[in-house]
Amino acid sequence: MNDELTKITLAFPMRCDRPNRNGTVFTEEAIKHAFASSNPHMPIVVQGGINREELTYFNDRVIGCTDPTYYFDYDDENKVCKVTLTGHIFNMAPDIVINEMHDGKITDFEIRSVSILK
Repeated sequence: MNDELTKITLAFPMRCDRPNRNGTVFTEEAIKHAFASSNPHMPIVVQGGINREELTYFNDRVIGCTDPTYYFDYDDENKVCKVTLTGHIFNMAPDIVINEMHDGKITDFEIRSVSILK
């Protein structure tokens, strides 16, 4: 149904100057530097699996890529850096049920879900 790239916005918090769930502590400057020096069109990946002994990933599937612009909002009270980025999903479309057609055109349909296609 969709023949265009799907634009998305991703926002996620990263703890700053205090341990995250893994016990790792990041500084706000380190987070900003990591994004500023990263690939401007980072792949958006669905991870397949991880070999924890070798710390390698396998069966990953690239489903999109990010745009080169990132936004940062630092919450000093909670020590959280919210990172917001935009990007595109390559093959994303609603899963539809056609209720009615007239003259070869869909005139009524329902959206059951949104799918990321292989």
